Amino acid sequence: MKYNIVISYAIAVVFGAVLGFLSAIPIGAVQLQVVKKAIRGLRKPAIMIALGSGTSDLIYGILTLFGLGGFLASARFQVVFYLLGAAVLSFLICHSIREFRRHVPAAGGAPNGGKNEHAVGFMTGFTLAITNPSIVLWWIVGFKVFLDLGLFAEATFILRLVFVISGVTGLVGYLLLLAMIIHRRHRDIPDRVFRLMNLALILLFLVLIAYFVYKAWEYLYR
Repeated sequence: MKYNIVISYAIAVVFGAVLGFLSAIPIGAVQLQVVKKAIRGLRKPAIMIALGSGTSDLIYGILTLFGLGGFLASARFQVVFYLLGAAVLSFLICHSIREFRRHVPAAGGAPNGGKNEHAVGFMTGFTLAITNPSIVLWWIVGFKVFLDLGLFAEATFILRLVFVISGVTGLVGYLLLLAMIIHRRHRDIPDRVFRLMNLALILLFLVLIAYFVYKAWEYLYR
């Protein structure tokens, strides 16, 4: 009996980690920020962005799977965080435009950045992820799919916690792997790639701001 429980929890860990890893692959604002730092040779700031994003996902996962999913999906909550997301992205656009104009070399800056850049990296990852309330649906759907496997008779406290932690581990694991690979090869990446990355970020942020403002308006007047 105990052996079967161990296997079931092991499957929960693997399922959550794989699901989290795969869900992090589609290109988004957090991934591009990680790549941008890694291309510049700033390994630790790239890692801090990944950890900041993971912290946000952990908070959303705990709140969602422990009974606050309905509140997080409410119109009032959505409006606040979509507007907050637009504000954060506007700040990041200004920062990216300054870097684009300064033509920062790909290997510029200290090897691992300063303490302030570490803190900024963490907050960048955290705010980009926390202003994406759609992650609530990811947690709800992912956990529901897992429960449909029929390995557990009920969704216990321990099971929910294990699923959240394993899911966040997968999400952060992909970002850390991405940062390590890009950082290892960053000296072989030409400066024009960094400039194109900045330009891509600016365009992506503009699209996301328009989307966030539209969604906030939609929730506000529905």
